[in-house]
Amino acid sequence: MANENRKILLSLKNVTVKFNVRGRILTAIRNVSLDIFENESIAIVGESGSGKSVLTKTFAGMLENNGFIPEGSIIFADDELSDTRVKLTSRNRRMVNDVTKMLNRYSVLERGSAEYMQILAKEQEIRHKKGMSTADEEQYEAEAKALKDAAIDTRNYIQTLDKHSKTDQAEITKCEQTLAEIDAKLKALEAGKNEAVRTRSSAYSNSAEAAEDTKELERLKALRQQKIAAADQAGNPYGLKDEVIERNKILAYETLLSIGRYPLRSQISFMPKLRKAFRDAMKAGEDLRDQGVLNRIFQTCAFYVEYRSVDEEKEEVVGYAIIDCAHVKYTKDWQQIRGCKIATVFQDPMTSLNPVITIGKQIMTVVLKHQKCSQAEAKERTLDIMAKVGIPEPEKRFDDYPFQYSGGMRQRIVIAIALSCQPKILICDEPTTALDVTIQAQIIRLIKDLQRELGFTTVYITHDLGVVANVAERVAVLYAGQIVELGTVEEIFYDPKHPYTWALLSSLPQLTERGTDLFSIPGTPPSLYNKIVGDAFAPRNQYAMGIDLKEEPPMFQVSDTHFAKTWLLDPRAPKTEAPKNIQNLHEKMVQIYGDFEGEGE
Repeated sequence: MANENRKILLSLKNVTVKFNVRGRILTAIRNVSLDIFENESIAIVGESGSGKSVLTKTFAGMLENNGFIPEGSIIFADDELSDTRVKLTSRNRRMVNDVTKMLNRYSVLERGSAEYMQILAKEQEIRHKKGMSTADEEQYEAEAKALKDAAIDTRNYIQTLDKHSKTDQAEITKCEQTLAEIDAKLKALEAGKNEAVRTRSSAYSNSAEAAEDTKELERLKALRQQKIAAADQAGNPYGLKDEVIERNKILAYETLLSIGRYPLRSQISFMPKLRKAFRDAMKAGEDLRDQGVLNRIFQTCAFYVEYRSVDEEKEEVVGYAIIDCAHVKYTKDWQQIRGCKIATVFQDPMTSLNPVITIGKQIMTVVLKHQKCSQAEAKERTLDIMAKVGIPEPEKRFDDYPFQYSGGMRQRIVIAIALSCQPKILICDEPTTALDVTIQAQIIRLIKDLQRELGFTTVYITHDLGVVANVAERVAVLYAGQIVELGTVEEIFYDPKHPYTWALLSSLPQLTERGTDLFSIPGTPPSLYNKIVGDAFAPRNQYAMGIDLKEEPPMFQVSDTHFAKTWLLDPRAPKTEAPKNIQNLHEKMVQIYGDFEGEGE
């Protein structure tokens, strides 16, 4: 089925994920954009450390506490979850009226927004003139960063030493002296910076230029106040135009839809954040009809719910939620998404199950948490899903413990837990790694059969390209936190374009001839602590050109469904063919796996 005929279920746009690790920032995902469609199977492949698991944890809300998303959006489009209705109780009507009055009052600031932005720019210019020059500032930052990084590396090295060893004690003493020297250099650097700023500020403050800048700043402030004070002759308290008043009424309804779903205590804590966000946006003259602007405003406390209508008969406001998983903050919202709409099957079933709780109770707990049903209904649904995943005589196995199951049976239970709430997306994180080859095939077949029966989207995380060939419709190849190639499984296997994809395919043991060495990719992936210049794969790429070491390649479009991030696709690049051992791969894969294109039809 063509992608254009499918609904986009999850849309990632320019997503970056970082981790704070011992005072240093690691960039695990770099500017990733990807659309995941309803009822499709997509595989995310790459070496260990390429960012596969981090990427899926990002949209499943399972990032570790030290992880954060500084840029990008992850829009989850589920009709059931997106349809939002809030009752128009007397208290909620008061909220709408209060928010409308607040927005009308703040809207006066929009009249002076152009001057406000000019004032900010002028103040920034004055600060720059009083501070260090751009070149000096960049030099200071580079020197300070180098010293701080050296201190972190030294402290990390000390942690590896044995304090009770005489040899290591001498090394520790030496490291502590190094840390003292670094600290002294940092203090001297800071003192030098402060002296340079004082000298530059004094020279500027006594100059004619400073007087002119101050005069211009005062003029802009006076002009802004004049515009704010000048009311239209419209007969309303703030001199607002009718379209502004109507817009503010809709924004008040959207405020109710966005935070009226929460308990009163949460609403009270959310309102000051929204008030400040609205005020700042109006001062800056931002377009409050723009969905991107509204997303950012409401993300200070909740996800944005777009106003649709007021149902007077049911006395409720109807809206459509724009759910950005990159910025969901409230636990109640994640409980509606994680497990219920996006579920995960982990690679080691033994660590995914509680060894002291029965199998049936573990599944029932998930059902009761996410679905409104009685104990009896939950048990019935549990038995049903146990039967679906192939557990024989589920009534008799309901009270069994995990240790009474084999590895394959435990993995079936993990799948049952993940599917117990009928999620829209099932993430399979190396679901067959801990299983033998025979059981692997059974689990893969089970997931494919359940997908056809229940109609969910499957996202496979794997490094096993043999598995990919059997399960995926599309493949995203990750390297150093970026998608370097994306296409249908046929395009990736039979017409790959990126040298990293060539290397992965060349590593397939099934393609190695008897008596020859198994191919391995030379070198190691780059450190994600450092800024990557050029193509991240260039140091390991035998086809690399000079430009690969200087500039990051764009994502070239090969076909409607096939994209690759490599300078080899630039029209100016020399013509380069894929390695011979992966040419005619279709025939080789059919010999190894059978005709997987027709399998299961």
